[in-house]
Amino acid sequence: MQSDQPDNLNEFGASSFIVKTGDGVFVDLANLESSEQFSLFVERVFSTGYFFSEIDYKTFLELLSEYTPEMIATKNPAEIKRSGRMRFASNIVAFPPDRLKFYRDARISSGKAEYLFELIMVEKTVEEPLYAENADGVQEVVGVEQRTITVKDALSFDEFVAAMWTKGIRYGIDADAVKAIIASGKTGRFTIARALPPNDGEDSSLKEETNKLHRDNSPRKLRDGRFDLRQFSNRFPQIREGERLLRKSPRVLGTPGMDLDGKPIEAPLPEDFDLSALAGEGTHIEITADGEFIVASMSGFLNIDNATNRIAVMEKIVNYTGVSMKTTGDISLDGEHFEEHGEVQENRVIEGKNITVMANVYGKVISSGGKVLLKHNLGGGSATNRDGDITVEGLTSNAQVHARHGTVSIKRAENSLIVGERVTVESAKNCTIVGEAIEIEIAEGCAVAGKAIHIGISHSLRDTQTVVSVLLPDLSGFKARAAEIANRIAEIGLKIEERRKKSAAIAEQQEVRSYLLIAGKVQRKEITLTDEQRGNWQRLGAKIAPELKAISSVNSEIRALQEEQKELEQEIASMEQEGKEASVGISCAIDSVAKDTMIWKRHVELVTLFDLPHKELRTRLFAPGLPEDRLPLGNGKYFWECPVD
Repeated sequence: MQSDQPDNLNEFGASSFIVKTGDGVFVDLANLESSEQFSLFVERVFSTGYFFSEIDYKTFLELLSEYTPEMIATKNPAEIKRSGRMRFASNIVAFPPDRLKFYRDARISSGKAEYLFELIMVEKTVEEPLYAENADGVQEVVGVEQRTITVKDALSFDEFVAAMWTKGIRYGIDADAVKAIIASGKTGRFTIARALPPNDGEDSSLKEETNKLHRDNSPRKLRDGRFDLRQFSNRFPQIREGERLLRKSPRVLGTPGMDLDGKPIEAPLPEDFDLSALAGEGTHIEITADGEFIVASMSGFLNIDNATNRIAVMEKIVNYTGVSMKTTGDISLDGEHFEEHGEVQENRVIEGKNITVMANVYGKVISSGGKVLLKHNLGGGSATNRDGDITVEGLTSNAQVHARHGTVSIKRAENSLIVGERVTVESAKNCTIVGEAIEIEIAEGCAVAGKAIHIGISHSLRDTQTVVSVLLPDLSGFKARAAEIANRIAEIGLKIEERRKKSAAIAEQQEVRSYLLIAGKVQRKEITLTDEQRGNWQRLGAKIAPELKAISSVNSEIRALQEEQKELEQEIASMEQEGKEASVGISCAIDSVAKDTMIWKRHVELVTLFDLPHKELRTRLFAPGLPEDRLPLGNGKYFWECPVD
């Protein structure tokens, strides 16, 4: 016969971590290896017909689920030692078999268990004999008494826990709800237990470390407080070297849940990613105690590739959306390189340095230097480079191209103004072209002005002639200045002669002449004066001191005039040399010229033409010059070179 209490805890395999005293049943945490070990102990208790009286169900669940080996490994040994023992029941007592039948099976579905609480019918054998009459006479029979027991009288929470364990519910009983139902004696079907869902944890994520990762497309605020509606505030964010851009928040592993049968429900593994896959050009990965970061390796402009999500810091700004009021507004940049892959729409402006546009340009491109490269067409807009070259690989039509201090290279041009220090055009129709040196393969109906001009084929375009203006240096200013200098030199000569006569007149005075004669001989060491003679000579010098001072002053004036005369003569020589050099290399060569081509010599400075508006410039170049300035054409091939005097 089973005793009310176990004789020895060893029969449950729990001698190492279960402590039973007069104060209750405890778990010694220092000796508990895991919740699994405690669960095995509970299984042996319940399966052998015992249960825990006055069970502390909250502590009971904690011991069943929260002491995995991994959790115990992370706990501080000192903390476990301080925790000591956990009391979870007052005793271990026998579960009477005749009461076990009071507990029914629960209905388990979708992570919850329902139990039907109802009145319990019990039968009891009557101890006193009963008699009943039948055909054979009176006969003694055994009496059976039936009675109904309420839920409150039939069930107890401690037995309920043990009974449900044997029926597969080993976790998640709502202790407060079950106790309340039993205490109230309610009948009906109620939810008694729920599984514990796992905590899903958190996926690894990115956190912005700077506010510069987003473009600001609001209107740009000017210094005077007004807003420029044509420009955005910060379309292309600029980044400093060493600046942290993004921080990776590591994934947080979820915690497992617990099913009703006491088995863990594993949490899904949170998603993770490789931060280095997002680090593009000009960035690197930096791992510190604060976390894992993408950091700028250089100062430059931020670029995010939407296709790959890679973040880069580049010297060159690359834009793919085009330049329009919708996408970028007008662009004004301080960077060294700008590359645009979309169209530059009409009336839109790009200002920067080293500008490359991969699509058509209908607006304005303005560069402070470097190189401007237009890979497609320039139509109706303009390209300007204040200190560098311009190349248009497509068609330049109804446009203006300015590179006064650089080279302009154009494949095809129509109805356009082209200005550059050096200009190269494959085919030009109805264009105005001005430059120091000009190379055109085919010119049709163009106005061309330069110092060194070479044209392959030249002819008219419909009714418009090709007019070539060979720019000669305007030496009129040189001649005027030379005449002015010559007059000044003549004036100086007269002044020098006048002062020489004045000095000679003073020197011819008897005492002055005697003093100067002796002074010259003494200086040349031709004579040696006695002390008496020297005294007399010095007294004479003191007497004629005013005359000697006048001679010295006049001689100083003469030397100053002579120095000025020398400088003016050098200036004239320099001007003559400069005039000759200005004419060196001035030439015009046409490999195949038609008679409808006009060639003129024009005495005008190139900078004067650079500053003229297109319409005025074209009118001036097509205007006829003096008859003596027209250069006669020969047949077929033409060449003229400016003579150097």
